[in-house]
Amino acid sequence: MTARPELPPEFLKLSTADLPERDRLAIWREVYGRFIFNVDIEPIGNGPFEAEIALRRLPGAVVTRGWSAPADYRYGPRHLAMAGDNVILGIVTKGSGRAVQLGRDLSIDEGCATIMTTSEPGDHGLYGGGSNLAVHLPRSALSGLLPDLESRLMRPFLPDSDALKLIKVYAKAALDLGPNVGHELQRQVATHLRDLVVFLVSQNEREPEALVARSVAAARLQAIKSEIDRRLGQRGLSAETLAATQQVSPDYVRKLFRQEGTSFSDYLLLKRLERAHAALIAPVNPDQRISTIAFQAGFNDLSYFNRAFRRRYGKSPSDVRKDAGLCQGVGPF
Repeated sequence: MTARPELPPEFLKLSTADLPERDRLAIWREVYGRFIFNVDIEPIGNGPFEAEIALRRLPGAVVTRGWSAPADYRYGPRHLAMAGDNVILGIVTKGSGRAVQLGRDLSIDEGCATIMTTSEPGDHGLYGGGSNLAVHLPRSALSGLLPDLESRLMRPFLPDSDALKLIKVYAKAALDLGPNVGHELQRQVATHLRDLVVFLVSQNEREPEALVARSVAAARLQAIKSEIDRRLGQRGLSAETLAATQQVSPDYVRKLFRQEGTSFSDYLLLKRLERAHAALIAPVNPDQRISTIAFQAGFNDLSYFNRAFRRRYGKSPSDVRKDAGLCQGVGPF
């Protein structure tokens, strides 16, 4: 049902493909079922059991993505003693699913979602080669924003919800965070995911406009920034290409950056200069040519790179490298 936050590392990926075939189910039950998620696993049918899970632990949230052969995952009274008091938004991204809790039995079609809790027994399953995406949050983080949380559990959420679409984009971006991402960024990701879940379950009700605006706009902007970080070396990167992946307009992308006191082009230039600067002072590959560093950071004009770099750092790229003690006979270009 939910990852126990004191046990998993910040990022974890498990797959039965890495296990001996005859021992896959037994090991999966022990590691996934007992050690991480505190559930019993009951495969459906006689086919081979296969599964995979990726987990990202953030300050105040856990995001998971996985798939499995048809199976039920059961969380009974005996599991409650080891359970935290958490809520889980589960999204079926492929195939179909089922959730049973609080006297309700809910079929979940592809693209749909529901919310469950770890404080009550329940079952959930994936069928038809199913896969899912889930956001796990402590109840304490939601109680002040959703005082009637119990009434929100086991409600279906349809795939045409803009909030649900954004949660999927944002949760996937969280899973793709680099291994050295800072604590503050992780905390912001968790906060935005929490706000989006609150917004999702509060739709059709009157919510503070500030919460709605902060949830949607901040999460969109963070998802776009994460996409920029992943694609920074692509010289065709633009507001148009990012808008296509985020399913918004290019003007909306530019508006988000203006609201933060900058522009899309200025932010992109800053991140590319920061990447180039980090490469210039890094002890790894000290003989790498400056032109190569510039091109890998996404610049396609070396003269423009040199001018922009000097404006930003007050020195030329070769001077910065020299000051870092990494100039070892390599020419400036």
